[in-house]
Amino acid sequence: MLDVRRLQIFLAVAEEGSVTAAAQRLYLTQSAVSQQVQALERELDVPLLRRVARGVRLTPAGAALAGHARDLFGRLTTVEEEIRSFAGGSREIRLGAFASAGVELLPLALRTFRAGRPDVRVLLNSVHADAPQAGLRDGLFQAVLTWEYDFSPQTADRALVQWHLPDDPLRAVLPLGHPLAGRDEIPLADLADERWVVRAHRAPYAEAYETMCAAAGFAPAVAFRTDDYQSLQGLVAAGMGISLAPALSLLPHREDIAVVRLAPPAPARRVTALTLTDPGAGTPLRELLEILDDTARSLLAGR
Repeated sequence: MLDVRRLQIFLAVAEEGSVTAAAQRLYLTQSAVSQQVQALERELDVPLLRRVARGVRLTPAGAALAGHARDLFGRLTTVEEEIRSFAGGSREIRLGAFASAGVELLPLALRTFRAGRPDVRVLLNSVHADAPQAGLRDGLFQAVLTWEYDFSPQTADRALVQWHLPDDPLRAVLPLGHPLAGRDEIPLADLADERWVVRAHRAPYAEAYETMCAAAGFAPAVAFRTDDYQSLQGLVAAGMGISLAPALSLLPHREDIAVVRLAPPAPARRVTALTLTDPGAGTPLRELLEILDDTARSLLAGR
């Protein structure tokens, strides 16, 4: 019988594309990961990985095993949740989410959820949007709330169930006394001569602001890069530059900045909840996902 832990380690290597990245994800040494994969290959008597210059590639046998492993761990998660549902007392949902969802979307949605499901505890952890599936595969989360820019969508993992929430449009963020602050909407090209404060992103969106501005015909003069949208608002309020930020990250926003719609075509974030399997109607997880959708629509209505 296959060793489940070895199978988990192999799947991490397959998904990350390298032993080094898999070791970092699993908090193991590279040698430990390599040893477990080699033991699995000996157990099956077939090569699963081919070493290449920048990582590994799956052999045909490895690709087949990775697909079966994804299905297996998805089913194990479903079994675990179903059996847990028979236990008395409190139940829990393990949710991963990108940081700016915690500004307004998650607090409002979780308050609504708790009112209707006081017996279900939600455990929330922050995750980076560049690798949302890792926590699902490793059993850390039952659902992950993630995002991608609509101008550069990422390849979807077709093995995961995707719950699309409303798109989160980007808004112009200006100092309160800025000449354009009173407009109903602004073409992005009208901000070509401004100094910019931008939100620093990890790959694959490290150059997101440059990409958005290039589509409008200019290169932004970046004065500052900041790690969060709260600091971004403060720097804009201080007159250090203007910026763009997703609407959900600006609710509520500072009183000393102006938030203005961008004229079409305006960039947006696509917000998606990912799960390993389809949660059935009436389950706590399904109810939470529906509440997140309703809450996002309410927050974005008319803004």
